[in-house]
Amino acid sequence: MALPYDTYQIIRRDRTLAALSSNKEHPLSGSRMLTSGGHSVDRYRFQTSFQASVWLAGTLALALLAPACYVSTEGSGSVERESRSVDLKGAKSVEVQIDMGAGELILRGGAAQLMDGDFRYRARDGKPEVAYDVSGSRGILTVRQSSHHSLGNNDKNHWELRLNEDVPMDIRVKMGAGEGRLDLGNTALHSLDVEIGAGEMKVDLTGHPHGDMDVRVHGGVGEATIRLPRRARLDIEAHGGIGDISARGLTKRGDRWVNEPAGEADATIHVSVNGGIGQINLICE
Repeated sequence: MALPYDTYQIIRRDRTLAALSSNKEHPLSGSRMLTSGGHSVDRYRFQTSFQASVWLAGTLALALLAPACYVSTEGSGSVERESRSVDLKGAKSVEVQIDMGAGELILRGGAAQLMDGDFRYRARDGKPEVAYDVSGSRGILTVRQSSHHSLGNNDKNHWELRLNEDVPMDIRVKMGAGEGRLDLGNTALHSLDVEIGAGEMKVDLTGHPHGDMDVRVHGGVGEATIRLPRRARLDIEAHGGIGDISARGLTKRGDRWVNEPAGEADATIHVSVNGGIGQINLICE
């Protein structure tokens, strides 16, 4: 083992001084002693003790650091980022299918093409799969999580998808667990079907409806919040399993919630919400 530079200089100095002074035998160990300025240094013991100390310190450092590095690497894994764009290819209407096992999903308008997407995911789970096919005038866009996705560390899995706002769409979103935010008020949405196993889902349809639409939300465990435009005629049916249903800006008639749009309604929106265990929030604004 190589000695540090400072230690080497001390030993070299002592050797020089030893050549100029008389040497003494240590009465107990028999090892050679070097005398300098009234201070005696046992070279052999110094080197042996120093090397043993360095070796022990290095061993302890490795023992302490190795488990932490292993947990960090195994617990999260490397994170990849990827952007994807999908061209409309002349389709007059599109069916969008989004299947996410776990993570965070943001879905909104704003794409010049059919879809622009930014994905963040763990490398060991595999990149999200994007497929698009056009048959006649109907396109089918599928965005799904890799089949070998593992549970845990869902904060590493984040999708932000932007859709075309002018093409009529039927959108189906299926999430196992996590958080979803769907801001689709300015898209040409024809129907929306959302299913989430556990977590929080926020659906915002406020804006300028392009026409009538059907909305279905099925929640397992968690909270669902649905914002609806006041200018549309609303017909809402909501059933909660174990939890509360909160309605704002709506009137309950029988087992349904309705509104009174001012003037002529831009569109009619039929909403069906079924919750398992959790909270359902209906907001008309």
